[in-house]
Amino acid sequence: MTEEKEKKHPFRKMILFLILLIGLFYCYIHFIEPNLLTVKEYAIVDNQLPYSFHGLKIVHFSDVLYGSSQNEKKLEKIVAKINELNPDIVLYTGDLFNSGLYINEEAQNNLIEIFKKIQAKLKKYAVIGDNDSTDKIHYIHILESAGFTILNNKNDALYYGGTEPLLFIGTNSLLENEYNIEEALTNTEDISSYYKIWLSHEPSILDQLENYSMKPNLIFAGHTLGGLIQFPFGYTLLNQEGTNGYTKDFYEKDQMKMYISSGLGTYRYPVRFLNEPSISFYRLYQY
Repeated sequence: MTEEKEKKHPFRKMILFLILLIGLFYCYIHFIEPNLLTVKEYAIVDNQLPYSFHGLKIVHFSDVLYGSSQNEKKLEKIVAKINELNPDIVLYTGDLFNSGLYINEEAQNNLIEIFKKIQAKLKKYAVIGDNDSTDKIHYIHILESAGFTILNNKNDALYYGGTEPLLFIGTNSLLENEYNIEEALTNTEDISSYYKIWLSHEPSILDQLENYSMKPNLIFAGHTLGGLIQFPFGYTLLNQEGTNGYTKDFYEKDQMKMYISSGLGTYRYPVRFLNEPSISFYRLYQY
């Protein structure tokens, strides 16, 4: 009997070790990593950029998914980090709310006050995500009250110290079939020669824009959350619906460059691994 017990002990210890390891792993992906915050920095060099915008600083964030792993206290820290970067332009690519979350008046007012604190020297732009579409009135109210221009299938020409503008174009959610590319490109001026920056919640807009002759120079998107669980060699788990395989930070296709934010919140599964919540910081140069 004693010999049998001794033989079983190593197996028992191995099981206990595996349980402990799984428990520690779950604690990390649920309690620790979703509460971290990192800044991803990029330099974008483009000789087509109007020289008056040389050195432009853009901060891009996405997918707060308020009510998931993000609350008002954490949002205050995110806003403080954005302001530390001293951006000229701030872009938000949608999904402020977690799916099915009821936003009462107090929460709306708190979110307005928090987002009002985001400082941009020139402009703050936003588009509507698939989760926002179910509560579009509140989303628009919060963001517009906080000083954001919502590009609701529309465009906006931004001038700064020169005669050539940047044209910011935004389309609504593709998953909700609320996007309208033709409407977004409608303008009383000839915009074909403008430097174009496109905002879309879903990165699959890249596939749609292949069919148009008037292509943007840059695309900024979100939605993917980077695949909540990442592993080496590009393997991801818990991918969002409608990503069309776009789970990395950058893609280039048909002379269009697309940068994707891996977002701040979580969706359905409150976990992240090797994929910290992030803000993207871009410096644009004309050479």
